[in-house]
Amino acid sequence: MKDPHGLHQPSIPVSYLQLLVEILAERGVDLVPLLAGVAIERDLLSRPEARMSPYRWTLLALNAIRLSGDPGLGYEYGLRMRPSAHGFLGYATLSCASVREAMEITIRYFQARQRDFSMRLVSDGAYGMVEVRENHPIPVLRPFFYENILIGMARGAVTIIGTELTDFSGGEIWFDWPEPAYHAAYRERLPPIRFSRPVNALRFPVRLLQLRPTLADPFASRQAIAQCERELERAGGAGDPIGLRVCAELVLAPQGGYPGQDQVAAGLHMSSRSLARKLQASGSSYLQLLEQARRRDAHELIAHAGLDLQDIAARLGYINPANFTRAFRKWNGESPSAYRQRLRREPA
Repeated sequence: MKDPHGLHQPSIPVSYLQLLVEILAERGVDLVPLLAGVAIERDLLSRPEARMSPYRWTLLALNAIRLSGDPGLGYEYGLRMRPSAHGFLGYATLSCASVREAMEITIRYFQARQRDFSMRLVSDGAYGMVEVRENHPIPVLRPFFYENILIGMARGAVTIIGTELTDFSGGEIWFDWPEPAYHAAYRERLPPIRFSRPVNALRFPVRLLQLRPTLADPFASRQAIAQCERELERAGGAGDPIGLRVCAELVLAPQGGYPGQDQVAAGLHMSSRSLARKLQASGSSYLQLLEQARRRDAHELIAHAGLDLQDIAARLGYINPANFTRAFRKWNGESPSAYRQRLRREPA
């Protein structure tokens, strides 16, 4: 039987089923009726590496909605989604260097866990947006899947930056269908949601991309990304995420400065020439990624460190502070001093 969309291929991690079982158990629903009519063995839940097909995941979601009597179960599922449920992907996002990097990692490795949907990060100036689109028509439970994906993403974002989901730091969720009747029962627990929008997306002030996760840990992030890449390869979506790997190596030293291209290449177990060739093939270069790292860390140092701007420029590798000012103005449209003053005026 032809299966062009991989609906019968095991791609959905069983950890997602474990969360569904947990939610239903709290509502008095046993595992047996949930699995009724779905060819899944009970011991699957005890195998963390196991996966199920999108077809079976859909049948399980249908059973769960019927048994719970709750058409808004997608909301509940998204609200309860823990970063750890995503395995190494969750750990990679929690420990990376910025919210932007967390979203880029999510977008890249999401396909290893959900083949039916894809994501992209876009920006329109003051606001950024992660759009989620289906890779083929979703005839059954389309709102359920979008609800749990986008609300789950919002919950992950606030976990990373340490704020409340109902606030979401000025962000909101967009759905492309009219407001459903069950929305009212969940309204008080949800972030701002807008209906009948042109896309299904997570929309947020672009300044959030510059924030540093509370659990940022470059070493842990590198390890988790390596595991995510192995997952992606097993899922049939292999591709060398060389840009992400280099960014993970470009960690600002305690006294300032970044590893050079030769040092980064050695950390990635390749020659400097091979690294340059791989980066060029991906449309990037060491210097471009170094500039991204400087931009990332400049915002962090200006916002949180008690350093004067000349010291910050030196730490970032700018011998002439004027060069740092020019670079920062190109990134932000304002000088480092104006940016610092604006941060001090804004509420925490």
